[in-house]
Amino acid sequence: MTTIGKLAGLALAACALAGAAPTGSSDDAASYAVRVPITVAAGPPVQRLAIPPQILAVAQTADLSDLRVFDATGRAMPIARLAPAAPATRRTLLPVLPIMGAADALDVTGVSLRLDGDGRARVAEVTGTVRDAPTIATVLGVLLDTRAIVGEARSLAVGIDMPAAQPVTLTVEASDDLKTWRSIGEKVVYRTANARQAAVVVPLGEAVLHRDYLRIVWRGTSRLLSPVTIHRALLITRDKTTGGGPSVEGSAPPLTDAHAIEFGIPFAAAISAIRIVPTGRDVIVPIRLFSRDDREQPWLALGESTAARSVEGMTATQDDIGLDGGAHRTVRIEAAQRSAGFTSAPMVTFHFAPREIAFLAIGTPPFVVAAGQAGVADAYLPLASVLTQAPNGQFAIAKTALTRVTVRLAPIGDTSAMRKGLLWTILLIATGVLGMMAWFLWRNMASR
Repeated sequence: MTTIGKLAGLALAACALAGAAPTGSSDDAASYAVRVPITVAAGPPVQRLAIPPQILAVAQTADLSDLRVFDATGRAMPIARLAPAAPATRRTLLPVLPIMGAADALDVTGVSLRLDGDGRARVAEVTGTVRDAPTIATVLGVLLDTRAIVGEARSLAVGIDMPAAQPVTLTVEASDDLKTWRSIGEKVVYRTANARQAAVVVPLGEAVLHRDYLRIVWRGTSRLLSPVTIHRALLITRDKTTGGGPSVEGSAPPLTDAHAIEFGIPFAAAISAIRIVPTGRDVIVPIRLFSRDDREQPWLALGESTAARSVEGMTATQDDIGLDGGAHRTVRIEAAQRSAGFTSAPMVTFHFAPREIAFLAIGTPPFVVAAGQAGVADAYLPLASVLTQAPNGQFAIAKTALTRVTVRLAPIGDTSAMRKGLLWTILLIATGVLGMMAWFLWRNMASR
C-alpha cells in the first residue's frame, strides 16, 4: 500500500473513531453529567432510594438505564428497579338520574300541500293540526353527576333491566357543559330469556374525568320489545398519574412566533404531565400541546389546557396536561388563534411519576447516584438478587438532598456545544491529514 493510501486509511479511521467514541466509560463516575450524594440509612445494606429530579433532568433513557450508584472509590454498586406503586383505585356509587323525552312530541294530522298558481313549486306551504292527545314521556338515557370525581375512568358497572333475546348497545359519554358530548366507552349487551340479571361492565379506556357529567344512552338493532332500565351505576376510577412526584422547570427558547413555540427536551426520562405558566404581561393563554420524535413525523396532540399565572396576590388555578408516561423529545405549544398568544416565553414544568431503585450499600461511603451518559449498557439486576442481602425482605430508606432544577429547552434544530466540538475535531483531523497527503505528493513529484 502506498504512503498516500495509508494516510487516507488513517484519516478515515480517525474520523470514524472521533464520531463513534463514547464520552466516557460506564464505570467512571466522573464521566456522568450529574452525581448526587446519597445519605445512607442505618440498618440492612439494601437501601431504597427515590430518584431525585436532578437525575431525571439528565437521564438519557426513558427506563433510566444510564443510572449508576458509586461508592467513594468509584466502584459501581449493585442496583435493581423497584416497580412503581399503582395509583389508588376508587369505587363510587352514583345516583342514577333519568333523562326524559317525549315520544312523538308533534303528531300532525290533516296535512295538505298548496303550490303557487302555475303549478311550479316555487312556494309551498304545509298546513295541519296537532293531535290533541297527552304527551307520552319516555326515558332516553340516564345522567350521572361525576363533577366531583377527578381521575382516570377505568370502567362503569351498571345494573340493568333489558329485553331478552335482543342485543342492546350501551354508550357512555362525557361532557362538562351538558351540550357537547364525547364517547368514552361502548358495549353490546345480550341477555337470554332465562338468564339472571347481572351487572354489566362497560370499559372506559382510562378516560380522564375532570368536572364532567356522564350519561348512558342505548339503542337496539330493532325496536325494543320492552324498556331498558338502569337502576345502579358504580364508577371505577384511579388517581391521575400527574403530580405528586419530582418535577423540573424549563425555560422556553425566545419567541419567534406568538402562537407557536417549539423546543427540544434535553432528557429522556418519562414525563407524566406538563404545566405551562405565562410570564411577563401574559396572564391567560388557551393552549394545545403536541409532540413528535423527529421532523419526519406529524405532530401528535397531547392535550389542551389554559396557561395561567397568579396576579395581585390571587392564586391561579389551572390543569396540568397529563401525558402517557413516555419520553417526549420535541414539543410544540400552540396558543389559540382567538387569543393574542404569548408576548414572552412561558415557563414549562415537567412532572414525573415517582421512580425508585434498590441498591446495595456494601462499598466505601459516601455514595452517589449518577446519570447522564448516552450509550451505556443497562446495569440493573433482578430485584430478587439484591433481596438476598435483605433480612426478612426489609429495606433501609436512603435519601438525597432535593434542589430546584431548571433545564434549558433548546429551539428545534439547535446543535449542542458537544456536537459542534465533535464536528470541528473531525474537520481539523481531516484537514491535517489532507495537508500531509498533499506534502507527500509534492515531495514525490519533486524527487523525480
